[in-house]
Amino acid sequence: MHRGFAEDIGTFANAFVTTRTAGFLKDMEICLTHTPNGAGGVTHAYFPALATCCAFLEYMTGLARGRLNGTGWREVAAWAARHLRQPDYSEATIRVLMEAFRNSVAHRGIATGIWRDRSDGGRETRRITWMLSELGGTPACQLIEEAGVLERDPPWPCPYTHRMHIYLRSLADELAAGARRYADTLLADADVQQRFENAMRTLYPRQRVAAEPRVRGGDKSRGQP
Repeated sequence: MHRGFAEDIGTFANAFVTTRTAGFLKDMEICLTHTPNGAGGVTHAYFPALATCCAFLEYMTGLARGRLNGTGWREVAAWAARHLRQPDYSEATIRVLMEAFRNSVAHRGIATGIWRDRSDGGRETRRITWMLSELGGTPACQLIEEAGVLERDPPWPCPYTHRMHIYLRSLADELAAGARRYADTLLADADVQQRFENAMRTLYPRQRVAAEPRVRGGDKSRGQP
């Protein structure tokens, strides 16, 4: 197997997740590096950073469940309940993070200005806007009741009832810590290892080995007169 751990899926899995976590933090550091904004100040790659966080969270969830497709917010919330600090990453927080932000940045590269939460059988319950920061903060994701009206960006006044505060550096650090906890379980838990291996078969499908050709006739020896 890759990374020098042949026939030892637990050690391989731990190294795989640890290495991917380091890569995730490297990408986040690039996104959060000060960049001149052309007006004498600095800016950051806020939405690429958020997209990276959501993708990493979904990736770890897929590895843990043994399936990389069909991962929704409920599966992500189940992974978060085991590996992330609670109640900071409750089901309610994960649902908003994945449905309001993950889906928007995946398809448009930026969050919707106002996300209409229709969690009550399709009836609008909240209108959520956002605040993204490159800094640390606790909790890293927090939905706050805050009534107001967006006027500068939209073509008409647009009311909201809540604001999601996301502190990207803290979010990255906490997701990395959760991934390391998951990596630790991979060293000893056979069921967790098996699900990880199932996911690996999707990422790195095995090549079937061709069967030996069958020799017809009574004498299977070759080169006999």
